Amino acid sequence: MKVKSVAALAGAGMLLSSVSVWSLTDPARSLEVGSELPSDAPQPSRRPIDQPHSGASFSSGRTLALEGRLGHAKLLADTDNSTLLLVNVTADEADAPIAPSPLNLAIVVDRSGSMKGQRIQNAIDGARGMVRRLRDGDVVSLIAYNQSAEVLVAPTTVDSSSRDRVSAALAGITPQGDTCISCGLDEGMAQLRQRSGMLDRILLLSDGEPTTGVRDLEGFRALGARIRNMGASISSVGVDVEYNERVMNVLAIESNGRHHFVENAGDLPRVFDQELETLAKSIAKNAEVAIALAPGVDAERVFDRTFRREGNQIFVPLGSFSSGEEKTLLIALRVPRGASGERPIAEVKLAYDELAKGSSAGLHEGSQGKLSALYVDDPESVSELDPVVLARMQRSQTSAVLNEVNELYAAGRPEEARQKLRSQLDALGRERTRALGRAPAPAKPGLEKDFADQSAALGKAERGLAPPAAQG
Repeated sequence: MKVKSVAALAGAGMLLSSVSVWSLTDPARSLEVGSELPSDAPQPSRRPIDQPHSGASFSSGRTLALEGRLGHAKLLADTDNSTLLLVNVTADEADAPIAPSPLNLAIVVDRSGSMKGQRIQNAIDGARGMVRRLRDGDVVSLIAYNQSAEVLVAPTTVDSSSRDRVSAALAGITPQGDTCISCGLDEGMAQLRQRSGMLDRILLLSDGEPTTGVRDLEGFRALGARIRNMGASISSVGVDVEYNERVMNVLAIESNGRHHFVENAGDLPRVFDQELETLAKSIAKNAEVAIALAPGVDAERVFDRTFRREGNQIFVPLGSFSSGEEKTLLIALRVPRGASGERPIAEVKLAYDELAKGSSAGLHEGSQGKLSALYVDDPESVSELDPVVLARMQRSQTSAVLNEVNELYAAGRPEEARQKLRSQLDALGRERTRALGRAPAPAKPGLEKDFADQSAALGKAERGLAPPAAQG
């Protein structure tokens, strides 16, 4: 739970990502989940490269551009090495849909006793606001839950008359009883399954504090994975200041959705406009990256997302993409020593269902590329860390610090929280200088913005921790 002044930290954290950093203990599912800083800058239109080439970087793809990059192009031959593998997947802005695919939305509203007061009003206002924004032809269902779930509105096609009926069904919601978030989400999945061939999404409005049903983070990870595996995702909205951010974030992580912090009802329109704009511009779904590691190469840590591992292959689901959206994946690798010369490191493949313009029919597409490093005998010839990879690594570190600061402050240790923020700001400044000093000119504007966004998030958090000015 949070006190009001921590809201600034939560808000700052959301600038970095819609997910947070939590370690996972099951190596079959993931090594570690991190977070990412979505780029707000317009992405350049990506033209297809039909013949991916070997080397320390590659670019390939059409609707979704796949880019791979090693942290070090040259490694020392006579010792084991550590490096990073960065994957960027970017949806081409030129492929924006002419007619958006219809949305199948299940709105799941927490009506437990902990939602009394402004929270329940925020949730009801939020649900009504989303219903008003839905387009004719979209499908909506409405579920309310406390210790059990109730379907207030079964899947209904939205039009001028049904929109009012759905909104009216929210009038009878009153907060009482325990909180079974899993009950509400299970029922939301059941309602989504009644329609097919659409973009499936669950909108969860809650304080995220479960008291019955699934209560542990591992259970919520499993629930989020089930939702992802049925082709849906969760947009979770934490209402009011005090809410369980871990639960809401885990659900967003595992389902490839988004998490939003809403301190008051005035923030809801912005959240819903952003969500619907993203959905209306969807051009691909069910995207998944497969990374086949060369013999002897091992993944020590995965920063971004949940994944599954099969032998030497790592599979990372990325979900749906809207026009211009970028998603990244960062992996720490252990690379064995070997003879000098070029040696393969990994092969990267991307598969997804392309949404035909004006339709939600899946057209399977894909792209791929190979990454290799040059083994050298001279230690002076070993590459420094690629500046683009360096900036991406800093995003995860910055986001991790923001989450640590949140927990320190909530535990009543504000001075330790301030020290962590100052330390990360100093480190960020050093790495910014290092990265920009070696980056090629075309990459510098993007890197500048990346570091500036991180600094702004840390600065906002620092201001939120500042003691109140003395009165008098």
